[in-house]
Amino acid sequence: MSNTTINRKYEHLDIVIKENIVYPSLCSDIYEKIRFVHNAFPGINYNDIDLSINFLGYNLKAPLMITGITGGHRSAIKINEILAKIAEKYGIAIGVGSQRAMLETKSSEIIESYTIVRKVARNVPVIGNIGINTLNKIDLKLLIEALDKLNADALAIHLNPAQELIQPEGDVDFSNNLLDRVSELMDLINIPILIKEVGNGLSMEVVRIFHGLGIEIFDVAGACGTSWIAVEVCRAEKSGYKDKALLGKKLGRWGIPTPLSVIETRWAAPSSWIIASGGVWDGYKAALNIALGANMAGMALSILRSVINGGLEAGSKYIERYINELKAVMFLTGSHNVRELMNKPLYVSNGILEVLSSRGINWNKYLEIKSG
Repeated sequence: MSNTTINRKYEHLDIVIKENIVYPSLCSDIYEKIRFVHNAFPGINYNDIDLSINFLGYNLKAPLMITGITGGHRSAIKINEILAKIAEKYGIAIGVGSQRAMLETKSSEIIESYTIVRKVARNVPVIGNIGINTLNKIDLKLLIEALDKLNADALAIHLNPAQELIQPEGDVDFSNNLLDRVSELMDLINIPILIKEVGNGLSMEVVRIFHGLGIEIFDVAGACGTSWIAVEVCRAEKSGYKDKALLGKKLGRWGIPTPLSVIETRWAAPSSWIIASGGVWDGYKAALNIALGANMAGMALSILRSVINGGLEAGSKYIERYINELKAVMFLTGSHNVRELMNKPLYVSNGILEVLSSRGINWNKYLEIKSG
């Protein structure tokens, strides 16, 4: 593997830990405009609330996933080990960062930065990761071998055109022939494929394309959390790509906010499994996105920073707080389990309804779809 690839992996990790690369309050207003209806008589015992779900054949203790973060650099070994311990301890799913590095190296350290996850997290789903435009550059059989080394339960194919556009060495070929490569991979692979964004959200049009190929799992990764545009702006500025940095700043608010992306995805693919990620960094936001139509919630930057700053103890406390917040909302809405939370009433402002209407989404019809 080239030093360029190794350095980029390290730079990404360093930047997301140290720099302000979070979307500029793009979603705070939306979360104020969609609110739960308080239930003064929940009709349930708080201690009987069941957070468990079944995902990829595993019984998870909570509807949560540590989404793909890192790998491909020796510094990621310890980080992914701790994250895997947290996933195993709390019974939640976990993903790894792009596995392209595994295809370009024989380095045992680089490979271990990924495989450490399964070595530690033996009883929860582990999700592999590759960029869609990488599919044109690799032997698909080598990708399958990398997934086998990880013992992955599914593969996340990530869509990141905005990041690639700003990245100094970015690959901006997202031609339709990539859909043929996805179909070819689906014929070769024996685990499910899921489609995910990396922080700019999925639209109904994109979801329909991949759902039409037979893909049933979507991670919306909306524009509310980590901005990979901002990450690449940092790299572009440091490496002298001034035009790319300027363009990235112009596109600083580009994307679909997470709650709206959840709705668009459910509208486009009613029977699909939806992961709400992208700034879903507390239990309240997780609960709201589940009530809007997601099946589970994912987080990356928040848990990563907790682990970097305080190790296993801090990461564990973060997840415990997150789960307690989610459980509190379930209690105050009278939701005995996650399925019931998905069908609880919400206050939705006219502004949100107008936005949805502009996209052809009828809210009352959407409620029927979501409940079905």
